Amino acid sequence: MSEAIVVDSVSKSFGPTRALADVTVSIRRGESRALIGKNGAGKSTLMSILTGLVAPDTGSVRLIDADGRTTDGSAVGCVYQRSTLVPAATAAENIALNQFPTSRRMIRWREVRRRAVETLAAWDCEHVADVPVEDLDPLERKIVEICRVLASGPQVLLLDEPTAGLDRPAVQRLFSSIAAARERGVTVIFVSHHLHEVFEVCDSVTVLRDGRLVMSDRLEHLSVPDLVEAMVGETAAAAAAEVKEHRRAATVDPDRPPVLVASGVSATPKVHDVALELRAGECVGLTGIDGAGHMQLAEVLTGQRAPEAGRVVVDGTALPFGTVTGAMAAGIGFTPEDRHLSGYVPALSVAENATLGVLRRFAGRFRILDFRSRDAAYQRLADEWQIKAHSPWQATEELSGGNQQKVVLARSMAADPRVLVLINPTAGVDVQAKTSIYSTIDGLKQRGQSVLVVTSDDGDLEICDRVLVMVDGTVATELHPPFSEKVLAAAVQGSVVPGSEPAPSPLPERGAPS
Repeated sequence: MSEAIVVDSVSKSFGPTRALADVTVSIRRGESRALIGKNGAGKSTLMSILTGLVAPDTGSVRLIDADGRTTDGSAVGCVYQRSTLVPAATAAENIALNQFPTSRRMIRWREVRRRAVETLAAWDCEHVADVPVEDLDPLERKIVEICRVLASGPQVLLLDEPTAGLDRPAVQRLFSSIAAARERGVTVIFVSHHLHEVFEVCDSVTVLRDGRLVMSDRLEHLSVPDLVEAMVGETAAAAAAEVKEHRRAATVDPDRPPVLVASGVSATPKVHDVALELRAGECVGLTGIDGAGHMQLAEVLTGQRAPEAGRVVVDGTALPFGTVTGAMAAGIGFTPEDRHLSGYVPALSVAENATLGVLRRFAGRFRILDFRSRDAAYQRLADEWQIKAHSPWQATEELSGGNQQKVVLARSMAADPRVLVLINPTAGVDVQAKTSIYSTIDGLKQRGQSVLVVTSDDGDLEICDRVLVMVDGTVATELHPPFSEKVLAAAVQGSVVPGSEPAPSPLPERGAPS
């Protein structure tokens, strides 16, 4: 097979951060190459360079067509983890976006549908051509997204976490369709945290660590532990000897009654019979690779998703499911997964955003807002979370990313909740802001606050007293500090972890009303 992609000594920096350092990779035509690495390893930067969105500082990238000629980034089609489809438009309309066939400046709708049916037929999905994307199931939406990319005729298909949100049968169907695309001559780059899936769909693997290439090899010579070791950079002996010394053992009294008890919680499609307890003054981490179910479980606990089964009790009172306001009234405070999407209102002031959920507290006679008491409440939150703003009236959109996140965190504490659920609490913030956020969370613990940190960022787990690891929708392992980075990396893959504990069995609902 001839080469389809040649990355030659590519380096890229963003300010003082070295995202890629002298990376050299070649991928042959028709090959399926896995691109893996921990968060921050440089995968996203390399993907952006391959698609032409970002130019390397040094080095070069050559994309070579079937005739051996060098082409540009348009030869690479990328299917991103987050959907870019238009929900109200049909599958056919989405596939034709940016390339509608026209005649006399009029769209030829019959041609739009014919092309879509032809493209979808290769995936056995021609029946969805006239269906709005919002009415499709997750697998069908993923296929429509892939078909839209393939409609532009790319020679390389870059798939970023393509199985996120899919159940096992859907994953197998997707893999079969990817194999068929390869038979049609498409080269596939498969980006995933699911190492077991890598062995199912790929021929070879490239591993990045801290912006550097650490491995490129055929998968037939490797195992999951080999990939974990390459991603983390530890030998088995080093993993046993070197641990995170700043992680400390839990000091929470195990006999103290739990504040939150969840048992038998199941939610389609990724949460199955989950149980957990959280005590006052305890910070528990909940983690897993994308699609493991930890984010969906967080949505259940915070009222964003209604489960099919199970029970959650907060201070002896059953938590109402499927209502955010009900969860807040029951004593659950939380930060959303994406602050830009649902964390704050950009044009509102920092004081307005931080107190948005408790404005009734500051309403006087005739429902007129007492700005003095509102601003005093904001100032207490700002001091606690170390928010840096010119004044309480500064627009939140004018703050740095770290301070925007702190405003979202402050709002989660405005109602003095009994349980604080922090979903990706340090997403998109710099090291200084992370340190500040961790310091505040530690202070909350000292005051007896119960904190559940739901995250895919290993760094967020360093402030936790214990860590629950979810695999395929269930809590598979409970880790207690100190533990090594390699132990955590193996645990999220569902591998046997020496020194870890099995998942706790379903817990009795202590304090639940009879």
